[in-house]
Amino acid sequence: MFFTEQSWAGQIVTMLFFLILFIYGPKFYFYKIINELEEVAKLLEGYTARSVDLIVDISKKHGGTKSKETKTTVERAMDFFLIPPVDLDPYGILNKVEHLIDKTEDRFLDIAKKIAPKSDEVWQGNIVSLVKGGIGLNNIAKIVRHYVEFVKKTNNIQMAMLIHMNLVMIKKIAKAQMDGVETISKGKPIGDGIGPLVAANLIKGDRTEEIAKDVISHKTDIDGRTVFVLKAKGPGATLGKLGDAVKKIARENKLTKIITIDASLKLEGERTGKVSEGIGAAIGDPGPEKAKIEDAALKNNIPLEAYAIRMSIEEAISPLASDIGDSVKDAIEMVEESIRRAPEGSTVLVVGVGNTCGIGNNYDSVKGIRLPKRKKEKEKVSMVDEMIKKFVRESAKKQRPQKPKQKKEAQ
Repeated sequence: MFFTEQSWAGQIVTMLFFLILFIYGPKFYFYKIINELEEVAKLLEGYTARSVDLIVDISKKHGGTKSKETKTTVERAMDFFLIPPVDLDPYGILNKVEHLIDKTEDRFLDIAKKIAPKSDEVWQGNIVSLVKGGIGLNNIAKIVRHYVEFVKKTNNIQMAMLIHMNLVMIKKIAKAQMDGVETISKGKPIGDGIGPLVAANLIKGDRTEEIAKDVISHKTDIDGRTVFVLKAKGPGATLGKLGDAVKKIARENKLTKIITIDASLKLEGERTGKVSEGIGAAIGDPGPEKAKIEDAALKNNIPLEAYAIRMSIEEAISPLASDIGDSVKDAIEMVEESIRRAPEGSTVLVVGVGNTCGIGNNYDSVKGIRLPKRKKEKEKVSMVDEMIKKFVRESAKKQRPQKPKQKKEAQ
């Protein structure tokens, strides 16, 4: 019994074991975290490289030439940034923001025309959206790489743990962004396009006019009410100046109400594709377009109604799946019900908000659209974790109170 707990040798061995664990355990854990962070950083940098190659290939396919200059132009665009205006004095801040956003869009359009000079209007819009998606991926990759190098430089285990705890979410968002870039490169709709899809289903026929930049309007009649339907001009990946369009319609017509339809972030546990009703302007822009809609409603005392179609951030930037597409029917029913609540003979404005990539401008162009089913990702669980979960479930079943048996009635 030389190495028993009672012997002096056993006690020394035990103390040495815990001493080694105390000294080297945190270092082992730290380097394990660093290794995982490094792998994720390389994965995200790979996404950025893939997006650059994809943009170059798409530009070549749609009116450009695959050259070293084209790739250089795209790579430079990946580091594009926007400096927010001074907001110490808030007066006029929205005009400044709108000005910067408009000039940013003009710059992206210049890039699209440079790398694909012979592309049509639709694919110019798609390439602009691809460049934006690539910039988003590049920013995520740069931020993760920054923290990896910072942690390696400072040996800060607390910082490493904070970043490590968010790795799952970072990877999910980056993968969804990459899937969205690939979807737009094929000219197919993404989750954020559900608002324009609802609007397109309300537009019967080809009678539309462009009343603001990249925004079309359609006038129709629903149950004795005049209805204007607005959406971004498709099927290119555009958002349109919806605020300007709403202001014009409100100025020229006496509106009873304004209805906006847009994708909205859901809470975990909520059903994807659920349609919720609310009050306000459902539009997720940086501020200028939403402010224009609210100003038009306030100036003319018009009620603002909103219908939000719930989805996660990953689903919003990923391919539009059938579980979200199925909500179009529910959304249309709720919108038509809202229209019927307006007095007969009145005028209602319906606005479909979102990226209209792959979504045409009327019902005929979208009625045959095929949406993929969402792939369910299987949760990767180790054998030990699975055993613990099974043990907990079985323990919970045993502790669950059983229903008392009902006594048989006497004959």
